[in-house]
Amino acid sequence: MAGSLKTMKRHSYALNAILLVISMIYEAGGLRTTQLQITPRVAQKGKNVTMACIYQNHDYGVYSVKWYKGAQEFYRYSPLESPTTRVTPVSGIKIDRLRSNETHVVLIRVGSSLSGNYSCEVIQNAPSYPHSISTARLDVVGIGGLRAIELRISPPVVQRGSDATLACLYELTDAPLYSVKWYRGRHEFYRYSPTETPATKIFPFAGINVDLARSNQSQVVLTRVSFGLSGNFSCEVTADAPSFATSIVSNTMEVVVLPPSSPSIHTSQHHYTPGDVMRANCSAGPSRPPAELAIFINDLPVTPGMYQVHPAAEGLFRSELYVQVQLWPAHYERGAPILRCEAKVADLYRDDSAVALYSANNDPKIERVTSPGAASHLHLCQFLLIATVLVWANNT
Repeated sequence: MAGSLKTMKRHSYALNAILLVISMIYEAGGLRTTQLQITPRVAQKGKNVTMACIYQNHDYGVYSVKWYKGAQEFYRYSPLESPTTRVTPVSGIKIDRLRSNETHVVLIRVGSSLSGNYSCEVIQNAPSYPHSISTARLDVVGIGGLRAIELRISPPVVQRGSDATLACLYELTDAPLYSVKWYRGRHEFYRYSPTETPATKIFPFAGINVDLARSNQSQVVLTRVSFGLSGNFSCEVTADAPSFATSIVSNTMEVVVLPPSSPSIHTSQHHYTPGDVMRANCSAGPSRPPAELAIFINDLPVTPGMYQVHPAAEGLFRSELYVQVQLWPAHYERGAPILRCEAKVADLYRDDSAVALYSANNDPKIERVTSPGAASHLHLCQFLLIATVLVWANNT
């Protein structure tokens, strides 16, 4: 034990020494973390944008700084080359070369096609040429400075009867909000208008129950959702005067009911022996959508038989799978075969059940004696046996 502790300590010292050397090398010639700042991050169409690549290097200096839109390089600064800057044509990108250098790139009169991810990559000089890269996003919006980004549904798959929160993510620059309208399909059911009194308005729609206390300019909360709400939802955002620019995003909500219990297995007999034909069925539900079923023997899949879906109450479904398979001695090599059924509903639910296929003439199992008095009874029997032998010996 002492030797193993000494070995562990030696390994720990060696590891710490390696980490120290790596740290010294990094501090001597490494780059610190790069950061890309885009100003403004949400820019109006036709305006200029400044991108700043913030970094610190040590002894060796910078070999190059490269700028990318997505995977396309559009600008490079290389102090060892002449000229030190290079522009690579990328559709829609116009660079102010007089104001661009080793740390900044200025894009002029940006268009909507320039929305996307940008990166700056900093490479240090020899001998190791370490590099660091950072990424940020630019969004270019139209007149009025409006852009709807995403309609987020939480949870993305909703259990029937529970609540769902629909969040409308949008950005406004240089213009106040005029309204946010919510639609199920083409039917408007909720509106937020900050210039009106009251600011919120509900339009009746079958099955939609809006929680006004938790709904506002960026989200709407639906309570006690039903199957009828499965489908497309949209939020439409409008900027105020003078542009009244409008942007809309959509998403799909799915309402489900998951099986209330594990799948159940039924077999045609209580006992099986090698050579018998086993007939079994597995059922799951009620649920919506119906559960997918699979049957295994000793964790090996059984060739699917007949799969059926039966309607149940309240618009739900029961799934049933029938199989028929002949049992062989190989199935019993490790004892009674295990029949298992697995039920699955998309990526939302997975459960299984299993039964053992015992034979009718199973050999009895030897049980270990665990009675507390077993040892004392054994000692008494041994004493009586010895006494009997001694008495017999004396008589003879």
